[in-house]
Amino acid sequence: MKLRNDVLSGLAEFLMKEKLGGKASRMRTKFLKLLNEAINEIEGFRKELLEKYSKNDDEGNALIENNSYVLEDAEAFNKDFLELMNEYFVIDETESKREMLQNIKRILENTEVEFEGVKAFQYDHWCEAFENLKYDDKSESPE
Repeated sequence: MKLRNDVLSGLAEFLMKEKLGGKASRMRTKFLKLLNEAINEIEGFRKELLEKYSKNDDEGNALIENNSYVLEDAEAFNKDFLELMNEYFVIDETESKREMLQNIKRILENTEVEFEGVKAFQYDHWCEAFENLKYDDKSESPE
């Protein structure tokens, strides 16, 4: 299963706000652990890019003003960052992840949340990723 890096934070935020109980809540927590690992890795790569493209002070350290990196080449940073955000986070559809992924799919399908604007496009991306799961729907366990 593949999700673009640029939609991971939104999915994590959405799942955190859903009111769930029992098994659905536990499966969400397991999934959020996977997402948070990926989000932290992306943040690490973003920081590396900021360091790479920032101006340096006299000691060779990245120049930071008002809690923001001062970029020497903002265009190159933006290009590389966009490339990073368009890469995919891949979750292996193993048997051990079946129940978790199928539960997240049901959460997405049954949400009462209304989406608009960018969030609507993100929601569509999330749903498409889960609709393409290789698991046979007949083997889904009941909630």
